[in-house]
Amino acid sequence: MYKKIFLLFLASLFFGCAAKQEVVKPTEISPKEENLVEVEAEAEVVPTPENLLVTKRDALEAAKKKAVEKAVGVYVTGQQMISKAVLLHDKIFSRTTGYIKDYKVISEGMSGEFYKTKIWAKVKMGDIKNDIDALGLMIKTTAGNPRVVVIIDEEVDGVLAGTSNAETNIIGQLLASNYRVVDQEQLEKIKEEDILKAARLGDEKAASLIGRKFDAEIAVIGKVKSTTSPNPLINNAITCTSTLDAKVIKVSTGDMLFAVHKSYNLWDVTKEMAVSNAVTKVAEAAGKEFVNSIAQKLDESNTIKITISGLSSINMLEDFKEFLRTFESVKEVTVRSFVENTADIELDVVYGTASDFASRLGKSKNWNINIIEAGGHSIIAEIKK
Repeated sequence: MYKKIFLLFLASLFFGCAAKQEVVKPTEISPKEENLVEVEAEAEVVPTPENLLVTKRDALEAAKKKAVEKAVGVYVTGQQMISKAVLLHDKIFSRTTGYIKDYKVISEGMSGEFYKTKIWAKVKMGDIKNDIDALGLMIKTTAGNPRVVVIIDEEVDGVLAGTSNAETNIIGQLLASNYRVVDQEQLEKIKEEDILKAARLGDEKAASLIGRKFDAEIAVIGKVKSTTSPNPLINNAITCTSTLDAKVIKVSTGDMLFAVHKSYNLWDVTKEMAVSNAVTKVAEAAGKEFVNSIAQKLDESNTIKITISGLSSINMLEDFKEFLRTFESVKEVTVRSFVENTADIELDVVYGTASDFASRLGKSKNWNINIIEAGGHSIIAEIKK
């Protein structure tokens, strides 16, 4: 009797808890918040003899991988798919199930000698983007993929070498990261022109003019200097030190966005091999910095911050914003803060420097603006009554 009562008591606890668990539901994340994208993908595999279940499983997994590959292709270039195949397989494609929210088999069956499966899937693009970014395979830019002209001379022991190892290496890295690059054959057509000779000597204005000639937004100009000497520790070996100095020029203004300095020292059994390997090393290091910085710096250079005081009301702030929008080079005006009659405003511009805008603000007929400071990408000013 007591045993039955005890069992009934336990049962009531169990089913009571179960009932409560059914009431409490986890918060579901909407597809919009997860950034789900629908994909159709198809794959075929060699069937496993006399085992249809294994064959179907393998074909389904292959189709899921194809679906994830399509999603990865949004963020990764075809060249990266090939050159980073092992990395992508180990870090991305090996965990396809984690990226697929839902799927349905559209069709499956034998097709000649292969078993083919086609699926519809919802892929978590946000997760893929984050993981691709963590691998360093995404361009960090909101300035698009700028077109670049690269002009790098090579000098060995004080004499122009006439080689283009550094240029070729840097261009390859830019192309692999979705930058657009001026074909070197186009530069070859103007090799005797003074403007190209001046650019090779480091003339920023000449580099800017060449960039405009070939519709480039960025010009990279510089030189690799290599010096060689007998290796003091190894008989019949040559030591080479290669140093690359380059400037990155914004074509529209002729301003230098940033400079790069890289140096590498190594030895080899011949002078030619020592120079070639050292130049390759400095070019690889410089190219990596160009890839990571050009678009970012270009984007930063297209933003001008204005700190303006003397705004007595929100209405006056709105009027000032409308005034800024009348500048033809201004794409967007954004107020970041407005405290005690002073506003921090960001201008997203197509062209023009902070100094250019400061000059135009100071000459306004409708606003009495005093420029306190201007330079780089910022302006400090006040509105006088």
